Amino acid sequence: MAAYLGSRALFLAVAIATHGLVGYALGAALFDAPRAGLVGGVVADADLLVPTAWGPLAHRGLTHSVLAAVVAAGVAARYSHTAAGGVGVGYASQLIVDAMTPRGIPAAAPFWSTHVGVSLGGHSPEATAVLWVCSLAILWVSRDGLDGVGRERRSDGDSRR
Repeated sequence: MAAYLGSRALFLAVAIATHGLVGYALGAALFDAPRAGLVGGVVADADLLVPTAWGPLAHRGLTHSVLAAVVAAGVAARYSHTAAGGVGVGYASQLIVDAMTPRGIPAAAPFWSTHVGVSLGGHSPEATAVLWVCSLAILWVSRDGLDGVGRERRSDGDSRR
């Protein structure tokens, strides 16, 4: 966190923006549901609003589990399958990024409270930059669908290689 000018607020803003961008990009590319991906990417961090004294409901508690991801995707499925896919992939990306931090995530909560993960610098400035570049690349490549790579857009809207 020191690399973010010592500001916890700046650190949290960058982390949430990163989760949102990664979820948005994956939701857009995989399910044509960018907004659902964005929601899935940030909804687990709603627990930042919960006091630490609330134990399993506080940050990196129950909302950072596979069960919570399944429930969120299930709620979205009531609206549409593409929304469920977007929320699911966004939520999964949030869990994966947070699992790459020293703290890890309680993936099996509420059944098992042990945090699991591998410390790969999930929220370091370097890892954040890589996630942003990859997400923006995914959005650029998928802007016309993956079959649009290497095509030129003509004025009549048709595309040719």
